[in-house]
This record gives sequence, C-alpha cells and structure tokens, in this order.
Amino acid sequence: MIGPFPRRTLVRIGALALLAAALLALAGTNIPTSTNPPLGINADGRYVIDPAATGPVIDSEFTIPAESLLANGSTYGKVMDVRVAAGLPPVQLIIVDLFATWCPPCQQETPILRAFDRAYRERGLQIIGISVQELQGSVAAYAERYGLEYPIVMDVDGALFRAASAGGLPTKVLLDPSGRVLAVLPRPFTAADGATLIEPLLTP
Repeated sequence: MIGPFPRRTLVRIGALALLAAALLALAGTNIPTSTNPPLGINADGRYVIDPAATGPVIDSEFTIPAESLLANGSTYGKVMDVRVAAGLPPVQLIIVDLFATWCPPCQQETPILRAFDRAYRERGLQIIGISVQELQGSVAAYAERYGLEYPIVMDVDGALFRAASAGGLPTKVLLDPSGRVLAVLPRPFTAADGATLIEPLLTP
C-alpha cells in the first residue's frame, strides 16, 4: 500500500505538479523568450520562429488595444494625444516593429529605426515598437540606451505577436492611419528602405 504521505511530501508533490504544468504550457507556444531560444537566423538576418508564418493579410486590420502598456508607463491609447501635443502633423503611415531587446538583428536595426523616426515623424510617420515577452524595466532601459523617442508597447503574453502572424523577429507591419495593413516586412530595415519603402507612402 502506498501512503499516507507526510504533509511536507504532499506539498512538494503539489509544487512539482504545478511546475510540470507550467512547463507544458510554455512548450505549447512559439513565442521567443530569453529562456526559449528561437530556431535561428535566416538568410535575411532575422530570428525565425515559424518559417511558415507570413504575417497579416494585406488590407486586413491590425489593432493594438488602447489599454496596452507602454515601456514608459503610459498606455497605447495616449500615443496620438502625445503626438498632437508635440505639434506633429496627422499620421500618414504607421510602422509597427515587433522585436526583442535580446535579438541581435533587432539591436542592429534599432539605430536605423531611430533615424527613420527622426527623419520622417514631421512628415506623418509614426513608429510603434512592440516588445515581445519582455520585462518593462528592461525595455525602458533599452529605449534610454538607444535614445528611442517612439513608443514601445509591452506584448508581455505574446498576444500581439500571434495576432500579427509573425514568423520571426524583427517583423515590420506597415499600416495606414486606420490600421489597414499595407505591407509586411519580414526582415530588418536597411538604410535604403527610407527612400524606397517609406518616402513613397508619405505625402511630400
């Protein structure tokens, strides 16, 4: 006959069961984390998690909930208010950048994103970073280190990553002001993308 078990043993068994359940839950997601490394870097210089993912469908709508927390402690719903308060013109183009601070390709393109933000924000560009499954403090420190002035949404549970059908990091989704998907860029930005990709979508 097995048992009865001492109380201390039962507590340990219960803790192990909870840990096992948590590990099984994590195993069911493809979202990258610092403890769950992605598949690797592809020829385009991107961390690939799901090679079959193609991003959101063109002309579909991609929405970020207004209550989404930003790295600076504000919420996404206040982004446009901040833009108006800064005296910037109405948004013509939104670039959503799904990234992670631990991702080398993301780190390498961050200065390019910063340059695009500074060069085109007064022509109607709004960049929105989306940090996938990271801690707010780490992302806030990253933004300060790189001198980033565009908002960064905290996608703590990876829901926005999944909603974007992204297959890796970084992934860019280009939207019109209403949130309609114009294009998907499944690779890091290059400096040339300013003239060839961004400028044609902005009014001179």
